[in-house]
Amino acid sequence: MRVSPVNLKILAYTLDVEGFDASEALRQCGLASADALQDDGEWLPATLFDRMMAAAIDTTGDTAFGLVAGKSLALMRYGAITPLVLPTPSLRQLLADLQRFACLSVEHSEIDLQESARGARLRILPVVAQGRSGHFRMEQVATSAAQMLKFVGASSADIRQVDFPYAAPAGQVHRYEATFGPRIAFGRKDCGIEFNPALLDARMPTHDPVAYVAACTRAESALAAMRAGTDVAERVRQCLLQALPEQPTVAKTAAQLGLPERTLRRHLGMLGTSYAALMQECQQLVAERLLAEGRMPLKQIAEALGFLSVHSFHRAFRRWTGVTPSAWREDKKA
Repeated sequence: MRVSPVNLKILAYTLDVEGFDASEALRQCGLASADALQDDGEWLPATLFDRMMAAAIDTTGDTAFGLVAGKSLALMRYGAITPLVLPTPSLRQLLADLQRFACLSVEHSEIDLQESARGARLRILPVVAQGRSGHFRMEQVATSAAQMLKFVGASSADIRQVDFPYAAPAGQVHRYEATFGPRIAFGRKDCGIEFNPALLDARMPTHDPVAYVAACTRAESALAAMRAGTDVAERVRQCLLQALPEQPTVAKTAAQLGLPERTLRRHLGMLGTSYAALMQECQQLVAERLLAEGRMPLKQIAEALGFLSVHSFHRAFRRWTGVTPSAWREDKKA
């Protein structure tokens, strides 16, 4: 899984806004500064975001810093999505917009509306769910969801229960109650916020039709650019497949497609992939086809993919699939 670099940039900004020095957290992730992270740059592995969140906990010394990050003013820098929040006509519309536009920064929406005869619930689905970083992200997203409810006028009585899938943090429960109200349950099967369903269609007091249309237009434009990148990714695949055994540089492929190199990288990043990942994908695709055909020895297959030796092909194939080329071929024969 990959995430937009804006997620790391916002977390760094959150540390600074909340009175901490983000430089150490960035250093732990191998990043020189937040300025090195381009909002529209190549998407990054979620494991790096995981490290950044762990570093934020270390920097602050606060295991519940997600409760702070979820309502920090730093969130106002969240690209095309944040401008939709205040001018939206209703909570229901806001949640629909989040579903539509979340893919601009993460691979899936982290807030899912569930409606039933019992009422309404916001299920929290963090992009990183395990370990202390998982707790951080879960609490950050849940806090942001609670803020949305408050924007439409929710009182403590309207938030009927907040669930967390882990034990109550020692000495910290009062902070959760200050954020979500008194009805908190730990040790549940997942994270979610049950609330008064009447809030879904209540008019947002800060609704501004002009500002909302403008924000939607910007978000739709960004989404259209991202979807256009889907075609670019397929064109890159075709270029790479035709070029093998040559492994052309990204600059050469960009020129072949008639695009600036930076534009090509940005399109691929918005799709959660990269030039290197597409190169590997094409090599694996051709390798598996040639192995399945069973006519070429491993040395020739390695050469057809641009590898300098059978050993380097063997190592790469095992990294891709978890098995050796010979084992993969024998398995397909069975």
